[in-house]
Amino acid sequence: MSGDRQTIDDSVLQAAAGWVARLQSEDATVIDRQAFERWLDEHPDHRAAYEELRALWSDLGEVPIPEGRLGQLRAQRRRRVGGFVGLCLAAGVAILTLATPYGDRWRADYYTGVGEVRRIALEDGTQVDLNTDTALVVHYDQGQRKVRLLRGEAFFAVAKNPQRPFVVEDGSISATALGTRYSVGATGADRAADVKVEEGRVEVEAAGQKAILGAGEAATIDRQGRLFLTKTDVAAGTAWRDGKLVFSRLPLREVLSTLERYRRGRILLIDEKAGALEVSGIFDLHDTDDALSVLEASLPLRVLRLSGLMVLVQSR
Repeated sequence: MSGDRQTIDDSVLQAAAGWVARLQSEDATVIDRQAFERWLDEHPDHRAAYEELRALWSDLGEVPIPEGRLGQLRAQRRRRVGGFVGLCLAAGVAILTLATPYGDRWRADYYTGVGEVRRIALEDGTQVDLNTDTALVVHYDQGQRKVRLLRGEAFFAVAKNPQRPFVVEDGSISATALGTRYSVGATGADRAADVKVEEGRVEVEAAGQKAILGAGEAATIDRQGRLFLTKTDVAAGTAWRDGKLVFSRLPLREVLSTLERYRRGRILLIDEKAGALEVSGIFDLHDTDDALSVLEASLPLRVLRLSGLMVLVQSR
């Protein structure tokens, strides 16, 4: 039957999602709306797909979304239009959570916005490079210099003062400088806290465990809460200080997760086949759209830009 939800082609659903995203934008023009009306008239499936996705988008506009309601939406999209609507659901939830950084920024002494990298100097001469979407609180007293990393990642070139230890913590991991240069990444939704040492030594403590790291070493908390030590390329891992993102034989899913940190909205990976593709390269963190274009041109990928806040990536 024409317009039946079970028989609508995925390409029509993708186009419908694009129209939903475009028309809800403040940038939508009269020409956009005229083109949309022509698209609707081309086939009954177009209107059915659009109404389906617009209804889900409207559901996602309820703030906050109660846990029970979210479960209902997930069940509905599985019964109705399958995995693609699941992607729209994930994107909608992501948009609703865009406000979460602002609480950390209100509490912070220093912070950066999404895609921003900057350097600050603390009162003792310590230099701090703040990565994208980072917030920290500084508390100095006579006996200690302490930095609380609320979110994001920062690199510290610590001014030496043995009488006043320099400590960075995020709530799950603590890193005390023993005369050094090192980075600390806070625990996030898709990452565990970590410490990378470029120079000198750092004493790391997490969940009652302690370790001392030297240059070229890193510590991460694994899923079991254990401190996990590895060798690492610190220069590549902290290349964001120079405006670059360096990847060496990383799966695409990890590369996209990193790129997403430097742009507003979501990059949604549709299939695991694409996610397993291996990526090596150097990209400009200030132009993630160009990075996505390079990935699309060099790998068997298709990148669908549904709106300024939603990008889909799938196998070609």
